[in-house]
Amino acid sequence: MQTSQVNLTIRGETTPGEVIAVVGSCEALGNWSYQKAVTLHPLGDERHTWAVTISVPKGVVSTYRYFKGFFLESKSAGGPCQVIVNLWETHHQPRTMSPTGINQQQQQKQFGFDGVKCVDSGWLTCQTDIRLRLHYSKRPPVSITKKKFKKSRFR
Repeated sequence: MQTSQVNLTIRGETTPGEVIAVVGSCEALGNWSYQKAVTLHPLGDERHTWAVTISVPKGVVSTYRYFKGFFLESKSAGGPCQVIVNLWETHHQPRTMSPTGINQQQQQKQFGFDGVKCVDSGWLTCQTDIRLRLHYSKRPPVSITKKKFKKSRFR
């Protein structure tokens, strides 16, 4: 399969130690596994513009989202780093790309903006993710992501 080099660029402010990363529907973007996300690199000293060049399947539509978080080194040599996501894009439809050339530049975007600002905050780690909703929502007020805990009762 032919590939295309795509340059992703996004603007967003970060705190010290925090990075912007991208995760998506193709293997080059981690197949929606934030543990396999691709980190972007800051351009210049301001750390407001972040970029990365990735190789994705040419002519295939890929969907993706950006997130902010921390990539912590593994305590064991050669082990995977721990990813802690604390702010992520939550647009109803993820961003899309379908590169047709050998090289493609994605239009520079603003983190969390795709017509409107849609971000959510919390702490997503390799452990259990528990989200509390304290406002009216069609979803239940508490959701647990680990399958083995979904039917558990907590006090």
